[in-house]
Amino acid sequence: MKRIEGRWLLGAFAFAVVTLFLLAACAGEGGVSGARAGYIAEMGSFSVVQAPAMAEEAAEDAEADAAATEEAAAPAEPAMVTVLLDFLIHNEGSGTLDGVTVDLTIAGPDGNEKERHLLWVDTTGLTKGSQRQVAHELTDVAYVEGDGFHVEVRHPIPMEERGDYAEFDAEN
Repeated sequence: MKRIEGRWLLGAFAFAVVTLFLLAACAGEGGVSGARAGYIAEMGSFSVVQAPAMAEEAAEDAEADAAATEEAAAPAEPAMVTVLLDFLIHNEGSGTLDGVTVDLTIAGPDGNEKERHLLWVDTTGLTKGSQRQVAHELTDVAYVEGDGFHVEVRHPIPMEERGDYAEFDAEN
């Protein structure tokens, strides 16, 4: 009888170990990478702000351009401006982080990427199913009419790039 109980206990233990390994494998990545995978960034709107001195220069340039009617039209030169971004950050996962790094891409009117920035967003207290509106001021942007802005929480982040993402500092 003891032999049967011993085998049964050994079999139950082996089954429990295998089950735990399978559950862990099915659960996906853990830690910062796993928690980060639950976050989603969604662009709302943006507005371009010109400094008063730049607005005067733009008006002077417009007058000079109007006076030179004989010359062929040249493409607009990018103006260095401040852009106010408004976007949402959602947490759709079960993990939480104090903040996530959001990738911001600026694309030209032709759709090609012009610039890429990393923005740190505070997500303290952002639990599963909740969202937060984020306002961010981006300065010294070489903006031309028709440029577009896109935000995303990239996943996965390759190991060689994790040093650029502050949330991974806690894992090191």
